[in-house]
Amino acid sequence: MTKKFPWGQFDKVTFERGICIRRHKTGGWFYVNSENAMSVSDPNTVSSNFGVRPVLAEGSNQNAKVSFLLPATKGRLLEIYRSELKLLKPLKFVMGSMLYHCSALARLYAEACTGFVEPSMGEMANEGAPSRDPENKVATRSEAPFYEFETLITKIILGYETIKYPIWQKYQSGKETPRNFSDTIKMCQFPPAIEKRIVSSNQNCYLPAKKFRHCIQHHFDTGSSSWCLFEKKYQLLWLFMARLPDNPEEKSAEALMFNQELDALTLAWEYVTDFFALTDIIVGKGILSSAG
Repeated sequence: MTKKFPWGQFDKVTFERGICIRRHKTGGWFYVNSENAMSVSDPNTVSSNFGVRPVLAEGSNQNAKVSFLLPATKGRLLEIYRSELKLLKPLKFVMGSMLYHCSALARLYAEACTGFVEPSMGEMANEGAPSRDPENKVATRSEAPFYEFETLITKIILGYETIKYPIWQKYQSGKETPRNFSDTIKMCQFPPAIEKRIVSSNQNCYLPAKKFRHCIQHHFDTGSSSWCLFEKKYQLLWLFMARLPDNPEEKSAEALMFNQELDALTLAWEYVTDFFALTDIIVGKGILSSAG
């Protein structure tokens, strides 16, 4: 993706972990989340240097602001799916809501990094100057990313509960639609390749999303500094991470583990990408084209 990315069409690109680059009026690029406005010699190197993918691209088109969510794996810009597919109104709405909230979460990450580096070389305005360990990692009590993540993950779950109707109509009509997505696909008859793809979405996106939503709603430790983290990288560049637990099914907040360093933006963005590709299979051409 990085070699073919149309940099010339955009003025601002936000990557995973809140890395954000903007274009100078002169045409060059610089890191927004750097303490010294470090320049970017080649935008294509951002992904390889930091192991992140571009999430959100923004620019102007005929004096109008435009923004596009990129796919986390392969496929088209996510807005293209929604504009080209023939969608029922409820499905079109929920997909639009996913786009909105995923974009908002990406911007929130970038704003968190920018707000961190702006005042007095990284001094956090709302918490004073936090102590920084030798690894340049700073815990923060930020709650906003989880409010946005919970809303987005709820819309993703709603998307699956909405797409079960066209799935049922296409692969098992004539009876009342089951109560949820998992039950629906258990009772349908799919071609083998389609079945494998839908089961994958169920196991790797829908069911985990429900676990994370329950965990955030019931076990998120409001006020704790263990969930969010700023990390300093190459030449004063600060990254942000809203961490998710490895074991969201646990009933106790004390039992939650964070060893895998799961990130809220990355995980939710991958779920949205998967859902849009699945929608393309169900209501589009019905082939495993952009879904992977």
